[in-house]
Amino acid sequence: MATIITVHGTFAHAEDGAAVDPTDAQLQWWQPGSTFEHDMREMLDASPGEGIGKLDVKPFEWDGFNSELSRRAAGKRLLGELKKLEAAAEPYCLVAHSHGGSVVSWALLEGAARRQKLNCLKRWITVGAPFVAMKKERLLFQRLDLMRKVVFVASLMLLLMFLVYIVTESWAGGRMLFGARHSGILVVTAVMMSLPIVFFYLALRFWDGRTLFHYRRKIRERTSDTFASRWLSLTHTDDEAVQGLAFLPGAQLSFFDKGFAVQAITTISIFALPLIYLMLLTSPPLMVGIGDWLKTNIYDARMNKDAERDLQAMRIEMRDLRRQRRDADPNNSYDRTSVWERFRTLREQLEAKYPNLPQIERAIRFRQRFFEANGQPCEGGKICGAGRDLRINSGLLLHLVTDELSSAIGAEDAEMRTRPDDLKQMLIPALLVPVIFGLLSLLLMLIVHLVAKVISRAISILLNNITNAEVKRAAFGNDTEGEIAIGAVDRPGWIDRSPPRLPSAIADVVTAYSNGVANQSLAKFRRAIGQLASAEPRHTAETAITTYFTWKELVHGSYFDVAPFRKLVAQAISRADGFEPSRTFRADQEYRTTAQWLAEIEGTPGTVPTPAEAKPTLEDVGAVSAVVASTVKREP
Repeated sequence: MATIITVHGTFAHAEDGAAVDPTDAQLQWWQPGSTFEHDMREMLDASPGEGIGKLDVKPFEWDGFNSELSRRAAGKRLLGELKKLEAAAEPYCLVAHSHGGSVVSWALLEGAARRQKLNCLKRWITVGAPFVAMKKERLLFQRLDLMRKVVFVASLMLLLMFLVYIVTESWAGGRMLFGARHSGILVVTAVMMSLPIVFFYLALRFWDGRTLFHYRRKIRERTSDTFASRWLSLTHTDDEAVQGLAFLPGAQLSFFDKGFAVQAITTISIFALPLIYLMLLTSPPLMVGIGDWLKTNIYDARMNKDAERDLQAMRIEMRDLRRQRRDADPNNSYDRTSVWERFRTLREQLEAKYPNLPQIERAIRFRQRFFEANGQPCEGGKICGAGRDLRINSGLLLHLVTDELSSAIGAEDAEMRTRPDDLKQMLIPALLVPVIFGLLSLLLMLIVHLVAKVISRAISILLNNITNAEVKRAAFGNDTEGEIAIGAVDRPGWIDRSPPRLPSAIADVVTAYSNGVANQSLAKFRRAIGQLASAEPRHTAETAITTYFTWKELVHGSYFDVAPFRKLVAQAISRADGFEPSRTFRADQEYRTTAQWLAEIEGTPGTVPTPAEAKPTLEDVGAVSAVVASTVKREP
């Protein structure tokens, strides 16, 4: 018996064994009863020397996930199936499509690692197969899974604790805590603290070598020497999967514009001042710090005990004068001009004596408002309430605006100015304070906008790098620990040279078929667009595509739907030991054409068999036997 094993690609598997596309009644190429299986049985026979001469076609099914771990697990399982055929000494060929080629490649790597030559494997054929190129992480720690990392770090901590102790002992000098009397204690401690990390490092290093055996040069060379000569690649020049995955490592997809976050971040500036205010108001350390800074650096330097005493005497005198006038006139209709003239006289005397009188008054007012309660200093000489009294906190912040800001713009003593000539000076702060706040808000917004540009650009670069890496990881199915997918090539990593592509004659046939299917699917989808909104159940983005489109719109999914291509596969298998073309295939008008295509791919022109050179088939043997039998019957 001779066997052909078919290995499907990614996303081709279905749990119920039916075609993935529910609208396509035709079986997939690898499934039992498919057109491909029918053609292989019709065009191929087992060689007469292979037992009863029966040809068998067996599908190998795996989960079909775009996952490197899935492909490797499938490869191990496939190797088990191949070993059964080896035990039966039956010749067999493998035909794998897409990532099914990676499944086969991994099975062969596993076989070579176990020194299994698989002599009954006569040929393995990959169709449109991209092979993901991987590299392992540089550091052993990066290649460990979570549990091994925990063990590694825990054992490393023991050594680190010992080294820190030694360094601190050397730095401090003096009598050592360990080994002061017996140095052997220090040696034993060093061994105890170092042994775990040494043991685990060697064990993890050994396990790493066993797990990532496919990076070992000897195994790759052995795999190549054993199986490379039996490989045939049938890949279209425009295969979307092969070309797309090969292009992907160099692609830099820009998902986030450099200014995508500017608007959102700049909007924060609208709320920046209120947020800053609330943050200050509710932060005791900040409020205490602000109060201490103002008191120490601004108001204490302006205090003058003599001026404070004279101001207090002036206030007492003016209070007594007003009381006397009110007592003398119960109707409160006395002439206040004389009172104000006395106030101005006293005030001018103080201003002449103390040129910085307004600043002194502000210092006294500041202390009385925020650092005294009932005429007594607050606890610890700090702001009253220790920064936890919202009334005091809000008053202090308001003081900064009304007193400090007003003073900075020319209203040193707005509270004491009541003459009509000074009203303009009182209005100036009332107008300028909002203007200044508006300018501060504008300046803050401009600063935030500038910072937002820088932040947005940095975030866009970071997010684009992360997204590109994730897109590439998902596209390559890179879900292994300690390995990074760096690209995809048209050959297994253990084969050095890329194979030739399909000849243009058969490639054009596949392209024409794919284009025809694409035109039909597009027309079907165009007619259905008006029905999508009212479809029951409603389509999702995924079901709308899978309902009206199939993989056959791509060259990558069209190979086995093209009859000449199936004949090319049969031609390739017929050249393997244990297989031969049937009389039906040899009589086919495309037999010599496919043989010529195969010669071009293999680079062996002139090897096209003629009917006379072809190996005798089982049908030929049967025909000869019938002639001999009839001859014997005619003999007397």
